[in-house]
Amino acid sequence: MHEIHGDIMPRKVINEPIKRLTIELPESEYHLLEEYCLKKQETKRHVIRFLIQSLRNK
Repeated sequence: MHEIHGDIMPRKVINEPIKRLTIELPESEYHLLEEYCLKKQETKRHVIRFLIQSLRNK
């Protein structure tokens, strides 16, 4: 688990442009994500980024 200071997770300095992603989810899936994040004490942003980064290994 990564350390989170308050509600803000520090961003790493990267050398590439940042893109913003907006997704639409059924309410049931949103609640699953929210419950998972609370259980793991992670932000939604972090969980989604982790899932995307794991695609490199597949």
